[in-house]
Amino acid sequence: MGQYTGLENKKILIVEDVELNQFLARHIMESWGCVVQIAENGALAVDKINSNDFDLVLMDIQMPIMDGLEATRQIRKLQDDRKSSIPIVALTANAMRNNFDMFINAGMNDCLGKPFEEPALFRTVCKNLRENKNSSMTVSAVPEPAPKIVSAAKLYDLSMVEAISAGDRSFIGKMLKLFLDTVPASLKEMRTHTDKREWQELSKVAHKLKSTVDSMGIAEIQPLIRQVESSSKTGSNVEGIPALVKNIMEVMDRVMAQVKKDYSL
Repeated sequence: MGQYTGLENKKILIVEDVELNQFLARHIMESWGCVVQIAENGALAVDKINSNDFDLVLMDIQMPIMDGLEATRQIRKLQDDRKSSIPIVALTANAMRNNFDMFINAGMNDCLGKPFEEPALFRTVCKNLRENKNSSMTVSAVPEPAPKIVSAAKLYDLSMVEAISAGDRSFIGKMLKLFLDTVPASLKEMRTHTDKREWQELSKVAHKLKSTVDSMGIAEIQPLIRQVESSSKTGSNVEGIPALVKNIMEVMDRVMAQVKKDYSL
């Protein structure tokens, strides 16, 4: 990964509650030479920033206990100027313009949509470190990746993960094992909340699962998981949710079975 230079020893805090996302982001940034810590929610992030020095924060938005917006507001109120002015980049699956304005108003510096590819993450991190008054780093440019087309006929597509892995098969194996270990619990939660008509809780689970579906390139249910998230969050068209959830669970079961077969897991 010789083109990703200039970030050696930069201290990065990744604030993210989805284990698969933590794993991917940590792997990428450690391969650049960054020193990475993880916080599973906004409250832990504020605590870590209070007790450690970081150069930049990658902040998820929707998390339990404390979300990314409130965490950012609290960080901006810290007495230590270096800590309160740390660059904060929102990581979100909802990177639309109106949301971007909301992130900036909360005190964030920038926004990166999920799932992100390595070049986009690198450019965003470098841009915000350069613009931070405490940083004088210089980095080389990285070209935009070619657009990726995922065929719905394929159960899953690991092209994004394979690009990140740079040929490291053990990394892919670890990521897929994490996928197989964590997804069943999310699917069980999804079924429980659907059966109990707990729509707001279902929306949160769908949001978390959405990033996993995207990272794994499971094209068949990408629109379905978004529909479940949206409908359950707004309370609209909820009568159609059980059928969508059933479809999602069936596809995910097939994907997990295929992954086990393809990689002997």
